[in-house]
Formats: sequence, structure tokens, C-alpha cells
Amino acid sequence: METNNIEHDLSLAVHELSVAYEELSLLYRISEIYASLSVDEICARIIDEAINTISVQTAAVLFLDEKGEKLYTKAYRGAWESKREFPKDDGILWKTIQAKKSCAFCKIKETEYSGYIPMISSLMVCPILGKAKTVGAIAVADKEFGEEFFSKDSKLLMAIATQAGLAIENAFLYSELETLLVGAIRCLVKALEATSYWTAGHTERVTEYAMGIGQTMDLESDLIEKLKICSLLHDIGKIATPKEILNKDEKLSDEEWIEIKKHPIIGAEILVELKQFKDVILGVKYHHEYWDGRSGIFGLKHDEIPIMARILSVADTFDALTSDRPYRRKHTKEEAVREIMRCSGTQFDPAVVEAFLKWVNLQRRVF
Repeated sequence: METNNIEHDLSLAVHELSVAYEELSLLYRISEIYASLSVDEICARIIDEAINTISVQTAAVLFLDEKGEKLYTKAYRGAWESKREFPKDDGILWKTIQAKKSCAFCKIKETEYSGYIPMISSLMVCPILGKAKTVGAIAVADKEFGEEFFSKDSKLLMAIATQAGLAIENAFLYSELETLLVGAIRCLVKALEATSYWTAGHTERVTEYAMGIGQTMDLESDLIEKLKICSLLHDIGKIATPKEILNKDEKLSDEEWIEIKKHPIIGAEILVELKQFKDVILGVKYHHEYWDGRSGIFGLKHDEIPIMARILSVADTFDALTSDRPYRRKHTKEEAVREIMRCSGTQFDPAVVEAFLKWVNLQRRVF
């Protein structure tokens, strides 16, 4: 009898350790993947983790609106309505948020909430809580093979929601700071461009082209955001270029071109204190390098040139070719595209040129 009790206790202990290990593994896994993602990517990962970890057929992430009076669907997979909203009421989702704890219904059609969320039979909901406020809720429904929700499932969903709340809150904060930073950069660039008639609007156009190329290349969102900042700052070094050179109404002399070519290194030196933007600084520094290494400022070639610099090279050239200059007429977009194609493999990275051409066609800027 005593042996049976020991075996039973051991069995329970092993089970509890197994659950704890699974929960710790999940926490480690999601803390790693949420580290530097956008809000949309975090929500997509929440859905994936919930479905794979708890073995459910449906999962949805819902956010509170700014007034805190409505829940709207931010991401989902499975039997969920993509645009479903839930005004504040006495339903399951709002009760969960107000109580700040999870709840589960294994046979929801047999409760007062039957029909509250169509097409599902069982439901478990957990609030997503940040440090400062409630973000929303995560709902999972219909375990595979019709199984019930157990306390283990509740713990796992709470683990996902806890990490998600912190990650989403951080992502919102990062987004706000980035908006502030980009706004400040745009003001600085406008002040710089106001000193030269010939470069007015150049930076915004180059940023538009570079972002289009980067998105066509399916770069990660983090790199896309850095590319935006890099594009806005790529000519910041021209702040040290004499105004008489920037505003000259005729062709530049060799000595004046030497002054102009200093702006990438000066730009990198100006930005050197932005240590968290090392990639951006390198993009600014090397955006006039040639793919084959023959005519660039620093002599880098191929993959030695950072990807942001390679993209900027194409975007910058396209805008330069299609803009008026004191020493030549502007090219048509068709002419500019042909010139970039001609220089693919010499001045420009062929992969970037290919993405540029796809983007141009999608935008119908030329064809």
C-alpha cells in the first residue's frame, strides 16, 4: 500500500515537473522570438505558439481600442471572423479582462454564452496585460480531437499572454520613439535641403524608392525600419558641403566633385554617436560604393558593401537621373531605368536592380 502511494506521488511529481518544464521552455522560446518584433509579427507569433503549444484549431488576439470601450480582432487563425469586434458587454471576453484572469468553457454551446462567438464549441480566454495597462485578450478554441481544457492549458496560455503583453507594450513604445526620431530627422533634412534648390525633396523620394526596393526584397521589418532612417540620413554629410557648391548653376569642377564626394564619410562621422544604429551609419558611409569595387570611394565590392548601402545606391541614382541638375536635363523614368539596368553588375548589385525593376513595374511608374 505504501509502495503504491510512493509511486502515485512520484507519478504526480513527474507530471508536475513535465508541465513546469514545458512552461519554462515556452517562456524561453517566446521571450527570444518577441525580442525585436513589430506588433503585427508579435501577434502572428502569439497565434502560432497558442495553436502549436495548446493544440487548438482556432486562436485570436484582440486589442482594446484607445477609449477602452471596444475589443477588435488584431490577428487570428481558424474559425474566427476577421473583423469581429466586441463592444463592452457582459460577455466572456470582457469579463476576463475585467477580472484579469483566464476562464474556460469546454462546452460553450450549453452555457448562456451560446452563439456569442459562432462556429466554436469550446473556448479559453486570457487577458493580455502590460505593465502600464491592459492590452487586450487572447482567445483559443476547440482543442484537437475534442479534448477539454485543463489547468495545464490555462498555465500555458497565461505564459504566452504574459510575455506577449510585455512584448506588445515594448513594441508600442518603440514605435512611438521611432516616430519621434523619424519626425526629428525629417525636420533636420528639410532644413538641410532648404539651403539648396537642386536637392529639394530628394531625400523623401530616395526614401520612398529605397523602401519599395527593400519591401520587394522581403527584408525583415527591423531592417526595413533601419533602411528608412538610413535613407532619410544618407545625405546628412552635405551639411558640411559649401553652399556655393550645392547651389552652383553650372557643371562642377574636379575639385568641387572631390568636396561633394566627402559627404558619405562626413555623414558617418556626424552619426557616430548613434551606436545603436551602426547598420544605418555604415549604410550612409558606403552608399556610393560600386558593386564591382572599381569606382567607389572606399573600394568595397559585392557583399562587403552593406545591403542598405546597395539599395540606397540604386534609389539615389534613380532620383538623381530623374531630377533636374544645372549641368544636364533630367532623364525620363524610362531612360533612368535603362541606365540602371545597363549598370547592373558594375555599379549596382544585380539582385537590388532586379527588385527595383519589379517594384517599378508594380508601381507603374514607367510601364
